[in-house]
Amino acid sequence: MRYKGHVTFKYRTWAVVLTLAFALQACVETPARPSSSPSPTATVAVSASAVAPSPSAAGLAAAPFARFGPVRRWYTVPDGAFREDVTVAVTFPDTDPTPGAPRLRLRANGRVSRLERSDLGVAFWRGTMPLDGVTPGEHELEAIVRLRDGSDAVLATTRFLVSAPEYVVWTLDFEGDEASDEAMLNTGAIADSLKIPMTVMWNPRAWTSAQVSLARANAMFAWMNARADEVALHLHMWTDYVRAAGVVPRSQPRWAGRLDGYDVPITAYTEEEQGKLIAYGLRLMADHGSNGVTSFRAGGLIADAATLRVAAANGITADCSATGAGSFGALRLPWTLAADAQPYRPSRDDANRAGDLPLLEAPTNAGNTYGYTSSSIAAIVRSDLAMLAKPGEVAAARKGLTVVSHPGTIDATERAAIEALFHAFDPLRYDRDVGPVRFVTLRQLAQAWR
Repeated sequence: MRYKGHVTFKYRTWAVVLTLAFALQACVETPARPSSSPSPTATVAVSASAVAPSPSAAGLAAAPFARFGPVRRWYTVPDGAFREDVTVAVTFPDTDPTPGAPRLRLRANGRVSRLERSDLGVAFWRGTMPLDGVTPGEHELEAIVRLRDGSDAVLATTRFLVSAPEYVVWTLDFEGDEASDEAMLNTGAIADSLKIPMTVMWNPRAWTSAQVSLARANAMFAWMNARADEVALHLHMWTDYVRAAGVVPRSQPRWAGRLDGYDVPITAYTEEEQGKLIAYGLRLMADHGSNGVTSFRAGGLIADAATLRVAAANGITADCSATGAGSFGALRLPWTLAADAQPYRPSRDDANRAGDLPLLEAPTNAGNTYGYTSSSIAAIVRSDLAMLAKPGEVAAARKGLTVVSHPGTIDATERAAIEALFHAFDPLRYDRDVGPVRFVTLRQLAQAWR
């Protein structure tokens, strides 16, 4: 915190006396809030002329002492999911600044916004500076007043960092078979202890198979609805599920040589059949009380343009079936993307290319935690952190990372691995005011890229 000019004993005394008032009125951190379909005018920058003092403003005879209250260190450039303006308090302990039309000014671009007197008294003022259009970097905010000679005097300054946002999504796939209570308890414990939102992807095959009792399927579904921050859809081509959807099961190609259809990709089916399989899953979920599902992942991370077209036609706005180029088991993946590929809106005709499909493709680019330990997951940690700005540095471009786990496999060993992975983001977390990384749901990621 910096001060303008010489600070006398009198002002230092005021600073001590007013500490509690700052905490009560002006120094409470305002959490970043998700945007709710902002209108185009919601992000219009406040111009200097819009808040300039009126010609009749008398101005102050001399520049008074002023002091900023605490300001959080990190902010991110607003997008379709989150915006947090810089809300500050300024105290004028020995002068009523009203004749000087007290204002805030962002030094980088000259944007000006008003300071308004708070209900704590004439010494206490509050203001908000929007960050729309601000470039990433360190920024300086000034408290200014108009003097009688018509000039503006800078009374105090405060600094903060503005970064492009970086997002991490934790997706969790139910596979359509049984998940134990212990595994689900481990899953929930991770989310609770580390404050990580969960996008849980339900596989409705649990309702169509004699291998899973109805009571167990409903218990898993109830756990998900109680714990998930977002409920999504995940499909494997189990033969019993495919038949229930009114489609003739296929047995080839397969990535693992199984006989139950689990390892047959959805791309083995025609576009019409894929549409039936997705629509049937969504209908089963709606029949059980989960309406408005908007996110999807295909089994084995294998999907194509036809999959994405029918997903979008069924109301899906975010898909995370994509991944980096390579193989999965015995099959070559249909993806030609880089391992660190970022979210994009795909083409209707080529899922690997950007286009105009009304759906966000969020590649699963941050690893699968299945089978890892707290030590072996170190390679995934290094790969994930390499996609983000280093601790203490602002990000120049927006990033999105998607991690996949499975609620049915998280035993004590995998739990420790997941916790090690997520703890690696601690020096970057926005909610701790140390960096630009937010943990979000897949739906929120789609809103950010809107």
